[in-house]
Amino acid sequence: PFTDVAETHWAYDEIAWTYENGYMSGTTVTTFNPGGAVTRQQVWMILARLSGQSPANMAEARTWAMDNGISDGTNPEAPVTREQLAAMLYRYAALKGRDLTAGENLNFTDASDVSAYARPALQWATGEKILTGSNGALNPQATATRAHLAAILHRYFG
Repeated sequence: PFTDVAETHWAYDEIAWTYENGYMSGTTVTTFNPGGAVTRQQVWMILARLSGQSPANMAEARTWAMDNGISDGTNPEAPVTREQLAAMLYRYAALKGRDLTAGENLNFTDASDVSAYARPALQWATGEKILTGSNGALNPQATATRAHLAAILHRYFG
């Protein structure tokens, strides 16, 4: 239903899936803003909902994330990086009792850019093909876009 996501967009199917399943909505009634940044609090809200919770607002989503070890709750309005997103998903997977043993060496051109805290999460996420990188790079410090989040959610939950 979004005028800014053409059928030829690389994440068209993933965006449609997240919208149809109620995981993500548009930034307006007619736009999705696929290149827009995702904030930490938006990830908290989505993961809380996926966990069966119904936080009434971002403050409740933050509390849920902190209580469940998903995030420390800092910088709620800050854009989330790709490695931060992987770390939150990794912690969510642990919370849900998922197998975290799948992992691989980070054979990406920018593997040295991965923060130490995020290395196990990125090894798991790339091993599970939840995060795939682009052109041989992970871009762990780059801001995750709304299209990235839709694709990652689809790969993880789809």
